[in-house]
Amino acid sequence: MDWQQLFPTHSIGIDSQNSALVTSFGESPIDYLALDHKTVVSTNHRGFIKLCGPDSEKFLQGQVTCDLNKLGSDSFLNGAHLTPKGRIIFLFSINRDSQGDLLLETHPSVVELAIASFKKYSVFFKTEITEVTDQFISILISGPEAASISDSINPHKSRPIGTGTYSLSLHADYAQTCLSNVCADLIPAGQGYSDLLRIRSGAADVTAESSDTFIIQMINLDAQNYISFKKGCYTGQEIVARAHYRGTVKRRMYILKLATSTLPTIGEGLINSEGKVIGTVADAALASDKSIEILAILAIKSADCAQLRFADRDLIDLSQVPLPYEMPE
Repeated sequence: MDWQQLFPTHSIGIDSQNSALVTSFGESPIDYLALDHKTVVSTNHRGFIKLCGPDSEKFLQGQVTCDLNKLGSDSFLNGAHLTPKGRIIFLFSINRDSQGDLLLETHPSVVELAIASFKKYSVFFKTEITEVTDQFISILISGPEAASISDSINPHKSRPIGTGTYSLSLHADYAQTCLSNVCADLIPAGQGYSDLLRIRSGAADVTAESSDTFIIQMINLDAQNYISFKKGCYTGQEIVARAHYRGTVKRRMYILKLATSTLPTIGEGLINSEGKVIGTVADAALASDKSIEILAILAIKSADCAQLRFADRDLIDLSQVPLPYEMPE
């Protein structure tokens, strides 16, 4: 993908450790507020896993939280693969490719782990599981004209991930041509802006660092159509059902805006003004040169705190940002 050819007047930054990750087009977090009101294409580095073979759907139906019987030829499902104890190994969005094979999009850091986990269970099924990350380019389109522009690029591969934000995964062979037709109407931005948009969608990524850490309710997957409570058994299903029908949820995920430019690490503890650890960081992104936004898993009874700290920092003022979806009762 030649981003410089698409946007020749911009200065493109590439991650020093990953040439596939575009960090910016010359913008910095100080520019993000202005981008909120424009139609933006932002680079969105993702990982991709393909399952092909006659038993692929049967195998996957017994392993993931979504119901593959509801997956049409031009639709998407969100889902999770769990440990037998109900903890999330990785999250994904799934659709069918042009050959009808199953294509999973996930965080790039968990691809190897995800394939290894699937292969532990797939030995008695006729399915081939491979990484195809290098075959796809993923982007986010956000802003006032995002819906119409996403549809003009590919109406069958566009899916909303938040208010006014759409995700598209394009085959690498055709992505340049698809985007060249609309790039004049778009402002480009790098991975940092995509990270912020994902935070605002209220959807946490599960990374290699946080795999086997979260349960479904901790990161609000039961409010985001990741779980089918009517399908048959899958790995971890008994734990999910027990928590849903009999359990009391004590922790939930919230979007918090903090008055600092220092990013916490995923899994870092959050401490209130009384010195008590009340939660952990699920994800974080810069929102400006003076603020960050985080997805925080907090004890529900402590979610109304006005200040918190992490690591050895002083207390930081915060405000809670409304989630863009309704929480279950």
